[in-house]
Amino acid sequence: MFSHGVKVSAEISIMAADAGLVPVGEKIIAIGGRGHGVDTAVILTPVNAKNLFDLKFHEIIAMPKD
Repeated sequence: MFSHGVKVSAEISIMAADAGLVPVGEKIIAIGGRGHGVDTAVILTPVNAKNLFDLKFHEIIAMPKD
């Protein structure tokens, strides 16, 4: 992974897909970060947890340097 925010954005998109809150197979913007707020935004195609390895990142919009 590139940063904690990238990992978190993947995790939350999978949880949202499993809950039926985001469309599986369509691009979305997911944001994530650490304990003090968000610092990362990515465009990805969410999947359900059973298809974890089909998750596709398309673009990193913002990410911290360190």
